[in-house]
Formats: sequence, C-alpha cells, structure tokens
Amino acid sequence: MTETVIRSTMKSIARPALLMATALTFAVLAGPSAAWAQAAQGAQVPLSRIAAVVNEEPITVADVEGRLQLAIVSSGLPDNPETRQRLLPQVLRLLTDEALQIQEARERNLTVTEDELTDDLEAAANRNRMDLEQLRSALEQAGVPWTTMRQQMLAQIAWGKVVQRVVRQQVNVPDSEVNAFIERIRANAGKPEYHVAEIFLAVDTNTNEAEVQRLGERLVEQIGRGANFSAVAAQFSQSAGAAQGGDLGWIQQGQLEENLDRALQQMTPGQFSRPIRGAAGYHILWLREQRIVAAGDPKNIQVAISQFVVPFADESQQNAAFEAAKQVSEQARGCEALEQATQAVPGAQVFSQPLSRLGDVPEQIAALVGSLGVGQATAPLMTDRGAMLLMVCDRVVPEGSLPPADQVRSALFQERMDLQQRRYLRDLRRQATIETRM
Repeated sequence: MTETVIRSTMKSIARPALLMATALTFAVLAGPSAAWAQAAQGAQVPLSRIAAVVNEEPITVADVEGRLQLAIVSSGLPDNPETRQRLLPQVLRLLTDEALQIQEARERNLTVTEDELTDDLEAAANRNRMDLEQLRSALEQAGVPWTTMRQQMLAQIAWGKVVQRVVRQQVNVPDSEVNAFIERIRANAGKPEYHVAEIFLAVDTNTNEAEVQRLGERLVEQIGRGANFSAVAAQFSQSAGAAQGGDLGWIQQGQLEENLDRALQQMTPGQFSRPIRGAAGYHILWLREQRIVAAGDPKNIQVAISQFVVPFADESQQNAAFEAAKQVSEQARGCEALEQATQAVPGAQVFSQPLSRLGDVPEQIAALVGSLGVGQATAPLMTDRGAMLLMVCDRVVPEGSLPPADQVRSALFQERMDLQQRRYLRDLRRQATIETRM
C-alpha cells in the first residue's frame, strides 16, 4: 500500500503531482518548507501569485481559482464575476482551514495513503454515477484541475484521522444523557419532529460577520433559483456533516438552539430558511420531511440474532470453552467475524435467526440483546448446549418506535463530536499565523 506524499500542504503550480517515492519508504504529510523552496526556485513563482500564507505555507492564486471553479460547478451557482467575488472570502477560508487540518495531521504523524485517497475519490465518482476517469474528465472539461479535487479529499481524510485520534478521546455520552433523551422522545409523543439538513457558516474573531451573512444570503438566493442544497452544503458548510450534504437526520423540538428550533417550527417540508444567527455562526436550514413522534412499543423492533456456541463434553472442558467464547466476544465485530471464528475454535458452531420481533423472542434473550448495537456481542453464557454468546446482526426499528439506547448514544456522540471538532479547528485558527494577500 503506497502512501501519499504531501511535500506542501497546498498544491504548487510548479508541482502537478502529489506522489514522490523515496528509495525505502514514503513520507506522509512531510515538512513543506523545503519543497516549496525547491518549487519556487524551479518555477520562479512571483509573490503576487500567492493568495495567502498559513504558518509560512502558501496558498496560491491557482489553488483559489481551482476551488472557486469546483464550488461553482458542483453547486450549480452561476459562473459570473459577482458570484466569484461573493464566494472568494469563503473559499479562502476553506482553503486556510484545510491547510491547518493537514498541518495538524502532519504534526501528529498521521498518514493518508494513496489507497485511501483513491477509495474516497472513487466513492465521490460513484455518487455521481461515474467511474474515476469519467469524474476526472468531467471536472477537467468544466475547468476544474484534478489536483483541486484530490486536495479537498486529502484534507477531509487527514482531518478525519485527527478527529478520531484527538477529539474522539474527549467525547463521552453517559447513560444518564441517553436515558434523558429517550424520555424526551416519550414526552414529545404527538409532537412533530423534523428531518433537517443545514449549511453552517462559522463566525469567529477573525471573520467578517457581515461578509459571512452576505454569503449566506447569496447561497439562499441561488438555492431558490435551483442550485442543489446538498451540493452547496458539501462545498461551503463548515459542519462535520458537510460531506453528507449537511444532513442532520431527525431533529426533535428543543434539540437545536432556541432560535433555530423556533424557525423549524414555522417551516413546511421542502422549505429552506434564510441565514439564522446561532452561537457559532449562521445556519441555513432545509426542512426535508416532518412527522409526528409516536412512542411506539419497543417490542415491535425487529432483530436478527446469531448464536455462537462452543460445546463441551464434560465439566473439565467448561473453562476452556468459556474462555474461547469470551475471546470471540471481545474481538469479533460483526456476524461475519463469528462465522470466521468457527474455523479457529474447534467444534464451534453458529446458529442464525432471521429478523424477528423482540416481543416474539424469549424474554431472557430479548433482555440481553435489546440494547445491543448491530455487530455487538453479549458476554458468554453457560448453557446446556455449551458456552454461548449472542450477537445482533441486523435491526429494523419501525417508524415512530422508541429508538434503542445504542442508536441514541451514537446520535448524541456524533453531535458532540461535531461540536468538539469545530472548537478544535477554531483553536488552530486562533493560534495560526495567517496572512491574506488577495
């Protein structure tokens, strides 16, 4: 597996390729200063071609022009001088943030492999119903350099690794919050909940708030004229869900800030809001769907369960069987792993049960698996069949039912991760030396 070599956090117009192999290994997110000096010496890049400098690393005018073109093409915004002028501050902001994200990944010795980059580019192509070469050709025909797309994807992957390494360790969702959320769902029965997407534009001490608000108004105007909301969110939103078109999932009353919550209650499905000032910036909300919360019977949730059994012939083999099952319980992640474990544990067998209502499953088993997430296993149990563990292979929650605790925990965790990673990036921005030259 080869690794992507980033000799500078931003592309140099004198260096079209990102991959540079050494004799023995590959440097990843390596120090940029020497490479930039080499590129500048070879191409004599004039200072006037530098749009900004982030911690002594350049963002070139070519970088800005490429990202502007990508934003316009992918979002469907009109390509005219007015649009470009409106988008320029935000594009510079995004490129600055990406430079900081890559720098932080490099500082923490986190690598981005060429295989990872290719996989994400192929996924982007698939979302557009193309293969990789078709996407590359389409972008180049639209005037978007392929390196622009690669650089954007590289920053996303690098930052994702930083978030997993650093932010994830700081986020915890206690049982009390999970239970409180479930109780709020129960209390909100009969009230509406909203499937929402957002475009979030951050405002901090280094930001011209009026310019951010004007950009938000401009984006709303173009969405109203037919620009794709999800594509605009993917290019401009600064929330963690930007890559998913800004999708926030289902939101209940009281879950968002008060002014955002109030705006949602006044919207109808398919409608999007004007920019709404929140605590950290401006939000453009799109109400995709609306439904009534109904605290249904958890027994109507369907689960598919697999049983992993290690038999034993007599009491002398019980401990060994239990320890084998315990090891599988701790290490297996998913029902396919259970099947594979039968090859490593002599005599082990897997018995699978198709989707069944929790209410139709024996009460003792339902109590064990009711709160498990998909791919999670119980601790081993001693039965007359042997040492046994249970794993949930699939779960179907009927619309309107109370969600299981693992789903609530996951949603709260992602919400907190988004908030923490925004703060992390804000702190990096405050500590950085940033010089804008255009």
